[in-house]
Amino acid sequence: MASFGDYVISYSGIMASQMALNIAGQNISNINSPGYTRRALDQATFVMNGSGLYRSKGPAAAGFGVMMNGISQLRDPYLDIRFRNEMTGVGSTDALLGGFEEIKNIINDVGKEGLTNQFKDLLDKIGKLNSNNVNTDEFDNLVKNSAESLCQLLNQLSLKLNSSKEDYEKKYDEELQNVNSIIDNIQKLNDQIKKADISGDAALELRDKRNVLIDELSQYMNIDVKYSKEDMGSGIEVEKLTITIPNENGDDFVLIDGSNAADIEKNEGTTDNPYDLTISAIKDMKGNVVSDKNGDPVAPNGDITQASGIRGSLQSMYEILTGKGEYADTAKGENGETRGIPYYQAALDNLAKTFAEAMNATNTTDGEGNPLDPSIDGVGDLFETKDGSAEITAGNICISDKWRSGEVHMVASTKPNSPTTANDNIARFQNLFNKDFEFKGADGKVIYKGKFESFYANMQGTLGMDYQATAKMYETYAMSADELNNSRDSVSGVDLNQEGMNMMQYQKIFAASCRMMTTLDSLMDQVINRMGV
Repeated sequence: MASFGDYVISYSGIMASQMALNIAGQNISNINSPGYTRRALDQATFVMNGSGLYRSKGPAAAGFGVMMNGISQLRDPYLDIRFRNEMTGVGSTDALLGGFEEIKNIINDVGKEGLTNQFKDLLDKIGKLNSNNVNTDEFDNLVKNSAESLCQLLNQLSLKLNSSKEDYEKKYDEELQNVNSIIDNIQKLNDQIKKADISGDAALELRDKRNVLIDELSQYMNIDVKYSKEDMGSGIEVEKLTITIPNENGDDFVLIDGSNAADIEKNEGTTDNPYDLTISAIKDMKGNVVSDKNGDPVAPNGDITQASGIRGSLQSMYEILTGKGEYADTAKGENGETRGIPYYQAALDNLAKTFAEAMNATNTTDGEGNPLDPSIDGVGDLFETKDGSAEITAGNICISDKWRSGEVHMVASTKPNSPTTANDNIARFQNLFNKDFEFKGADGKVIYKGKFESFYANMQGTLGMDYQATAKMYETYAMSADELNNSRDSVSGVDLNQEGMNMMQYQKIFAASCRMMTTLDSLMDQVINRMGV
């Protein structure tokens, strides 16, 4: 009987090596398949020895060959966690860089005709007006045209920033749709994997697809992925995947809980900010809210944008859309931690308002702030708003209708009945461009003190510093993610050299098992046909 047991050993060796060769071939054929995880055959010694009171006291049996327990994927969970954490940083900094790049293309006028050169042009025209050309229509028109060009440039910059913000709003919505689509697909894969586990199918292809989606989701937000066992009854346990969003203020938000999942939605009146994100209650595959025995949702939901700091590209796009920096009114809950499009809109408005008010004051008051004598020719505001609103901004600044019609012009002298060649007030206009003004934020705190041109240059410098700092962070995250991805590939990726060695090893095992079968056949022939002859 021992010889027949040896047949079983040889047969199991042949079958196991054949399966291992098939797996090696599967690995090699999928070497370029995105997300494919290298597979290996799980083997164990097949033993049927008893241990009861009446078990055989004879010699120990060699065993009954090899048993194939299944096929597993070769992954390192720790490397997955580290890689996804780094990809959250990559997604965050990449989105910030994209936003800063858009803003830089708008306000950066280094080496080209822009706002900086237009301020210089206006000062140059005022200088020519001051050179014994006061009360000359020709030179007054030159100043007026230059001032109107300056207003138009401010209008254009404001319009471009508004358009950029609208584009980002659309992109924000698209990214949110992508996130919900990923969540929905992971939920469906979890349900399919659970059904496969119940029927005994490993569903490795489904797990590969799910891992790719989880990697993609990690770029949008900071997530925590956990695997556990779910009891299905009758002694059956299946794998359960749970994805949560860390919440610094309390319990983590549950995004995916096995076959149940939540949606991420924009604020619909729960907060003052229309860009805040809210996580819904957990829902099952049919869209019904999953409740506990008391009828309450099984997982917390609420505002996740500010409550937990979700990081990733969603958080960065939120910051580009809401970041007002030093111009934020923190009492109203405005985002003052970062500088996004609203910061540069507020800064540009600040520049337009400060410039217009200074020019208007110079044309309506004397050096001590007293109103000019109405009998002086040309007294009046040089700048006003296009829409009639009370406050001048970069978007609505324009030269006044009275200046355009000639009823108001740049006052040459603040003294009544002064000679036609008097130009003391023109000199005051020139001095405005060399004067340090205080540019203040929402709380009245001075943000910058300097000239008009210097303030605009400071805006560009601030953007440049933010861009450079973010670019360095992006490089750090990207390098770390690349290194971790290479480490993951060394475990999960297919290596042709290693698979080639495995094929040679399994082929030799297959040949040796076949040789064992042939040898056993020869021994049995000796026993049956020749023994006792």
